[in-house]
Amino acid sequence: MIALVLSSIALAYLGVVCFVLDDRRADTVMLPLLWLSSLIQVLVAAVFYRSPDPIHAVFLDMNGFGEVYGLRVDGTSVFTAFVVSTAGAVFLTYAVHYMDEKNVGHPHRGQKGRFYGWMMLFLGSTLAFIYSSTVLQMLIFFELMSLACWGVVGFYGSKRAERAALKALLIPNFGAIIGFYTAVAYGIKYGNLGLDFLGALPEREKMILFLCFMVAAFTKSAQFPLYSWIPDAMEAPTPASAFLHGAAMVEMGVYLLIRVVQFMEPPVTVFYPMALILVATLTIAMLQYPRQRDAKKLLAYSTIAECAIMYTGVAIAVLGNPLGIKAALFQLMNHAYLKGLAFLTAGSFTYYYGTLDMGRIKGLKETPLLAYSWSFSLLGLAGLPPFGVFFSKLYIYLNAGKMYDVPLGILLLLVVLADSVVLLYSALRNINSMIFSEGEPKRVDGIVSGALCSLILLSLTSAFIGYALLGVVQ
Repeated sequence: MIALVLSSIALAYLGVVCFVLDDRRADTVMLPLLWLSSLIQVLVAAVFYRSPDPIHAVFLDMNGFGEVYGLRVDGTSVFTAFVVSTAGAVFLTYAVHYMDEKNVGHPHRGQKGRFYGWMMLFLGSTLAFIYSSTVLQMLIFFELMSLACWGVVGFYGSKRAERAALKALLIPNFGAIIGFYTAVAYGIKYGNLGLDFLGALPEREKMILFLCFMVAAFTKSAQFPLYSWIPDAMEAPTPASAFLHGAAMVEMGVYLLIRVVQFMEPPVTVFYPMALILVATLTIAMLQYPRQRDAKKLLAYSTIAECAIMYTGVAIAVLGNPLGIKAALFQLMNHAYLKGLAFLTAGSFTYYYGTLDMGRIKGLKETPLLAYSWSFSLLGLAGLPPFGVFFSKLYIYLNAGKMYDVPLGILLLLVVLADSVVLLYSALRNINSMIFSEGEPKRVDGIVSGALCSLILLSLTSAFIGYALLGVVQ
């Protein structure tokens, strides 16, 4: 099992060779590495599901520091890596078509190698972060993810893209300094950098370190007040936006806090600042939905809110119900495929229509696949059945437990519901104007059709897949 995990990570990292390749060779190298890495993660999930015994492998142990480098293969890491790999495989395959010179909005020539290099670095660092067993490892791969994000956000080289890229690098890095540097300092103090040391801390230090980790996680996930980097990051090529929102970066903030809760069992008092920030985040997102004309900006604010909903599951766990962790992971999976579908559809708007302005995109009914994909993704993100987000939100409400006894908890749950209502209103308004109007039909290419249909299928089945896989999460 350990060999499979290491080989999957290594194959993703091998993709950085694409930096020095031309377009044709970059396609030839990237696709086999991507799919082999992803299929190995699917195999890991299948094997682990049949025999769900956690594995902790230590590769480097040093006097005075304890464990420095290792792997943790357990239900949480396997589940998350499965989502990242399957979604990432679809997003990057779509990029083979998106990154060509026929793209009306962003014609590309001779740029695939650089893009694939950054994206494979992103994928490898995300997988390595997920399986990390020490806070030092997590810090290293947390920063490598931010570096890759900087590379893709600034990909087009405009002044606006470069400013957005710097913002996407500096804000999560600020969180890393607060969270991970504090954790490493505590690890050195107690002679152990492994995640296990979190549970042995005194209660006061647990509270301090959890709040520091919360800063790191919330900056990564674009939560209030440091959320502005994520709408600006829409300067990235759309396949990168899909990965950043749907399978990496922002979700890794949630994953970080899940890991901290699992190993630390923080004091209940940290629930209150956490819930206040989540209420503020959801409120801001709700206010922004009706104002957006840019399709990717609308999806960016949706991501901010959906991450807050994942954190609501983590907050349930903070109050003592471990099912909150499962709720957060369930929401993570269901959101990944729907948000990926939404972004790849938005990318198709750029490719075929040359714009992301929803006021200028008309007559999608003439191109049924784009109409269905856009409708399904927006309605699914708003929480309508039969899409997976409905079931993960329902799972949160059914397992909220002690949150119903706390006024702030009730407020948070009400704001989650209100967010769904406002997003649904915005979705219906945009669907009506974009689909049920006159326009020209577009011929959707095979790779795009395959990617969109795959994500529609995953969006409809993720609730069943996720519920089955959650059985091995402890």
